[in-house]
Amino acid sequence: MKEKDMYKPLKKYLQAQGYEVHSEVEDIDVMARRDDEILIVEMKTAFNLQLIYQLAERLKITEHVYAYVPLGKRGRWPKSYKRMCGILKRLNCGLITLDSKTRKQVVVEFEPGPFQGRKNYAKRKLAVREFEGRSIDLNAAGSTKEILFTSYKEKAIRIAMYLFENGPSSTKDIREGLDIDRTGDILYRNHMRWFDRVSHGVYQLSPEFEFFRLEHAEKIEQLWR
Repeated sequence: MKEKDMYKPLKKYLQAQGYEVHSEVEDIDVMARRDDEILIVEMKTAFNLQLIYQLAERLKITEHVYAYVPLGKRGRWPKSYKRMCGILKRLNCGLITLDSKTRKQVVVEFEPGPFQGRKNYAKRKLAVREFEGRSIDLNAAGSTKEILFTSYKEKAIRIAMYLFENGPSSTKDIREGLDIDRTGDILYRNHMRWFDRVSHGVYQLSPEFEFFRLEHAEKIEQLWR
């Protein structure tokens, strides 16, 4: 679908609401007026950053600013659509959609208006817990292909290094020696496959950790020293 294919159904819809409509007014995709009310619509075949720039500029002209995009095959519920709605609401912009199948059904999903957001306290709690659980900053911001050192992995490394230096040990001895919560859970679940159970409550290192230790020796030294 091209942007020009989206214009005709939008114009018909706005005219039915009593607006006079013109396209390509200065740099504006669609401008409509009803009495003293000015309404601006920016069209895109897909939600992108350029659309955000344009909407922010149009807010200097009027508070009645809308993004106008076609709905894809997956409709209104993909994660990308929800994120798009969240950004538009934070900009105090509205959203108009066009059914990409019929190319006729125009829907105002929501109007421009003050944003009333709610904090996600569950995510905040998780982020704070992860932050507080790290003892050292071993990650480089912006890296995408490097192993991420989380607070959980820090604890697993410390447990593994304890076993590296002390040999097979009981869960109790490790917990008391390192004062790490969830020691038993980390050993039992063994997500990294670094631990082998020798007997009930007693663990030793698996060869998997030796490969990891040699590959990340510098960072492990920072954490263990």
